[in-house]
Amino acid sequence: MSDFALAYFNTELDKLDVPSLKEILEKVKGLIAKKEGDTAFCRKLGGLEDGFFMADDFDETPECFREYM
Repeated sequence: MSDFALAYFNTELDKLDVPSLKEILEKVKGLIAKKEGDTAFCRKLGGLEDGFFMADDFDETPECFREYM
């Protein structure tokens, strides 16, 4: 986050009352807990042990684009 965005965010937080700040804090805590528990987007090392597949015609221009070449 840029310094400008952080300063703007802080000034907006200063305008809120305590119950609103508590509500925001609980929402942020929930998002953090959800992110920490979510492993769907975690990267795993490796993955190319078996190699990868590339089609034989990878470098050829697809038929639908030939008129533009």
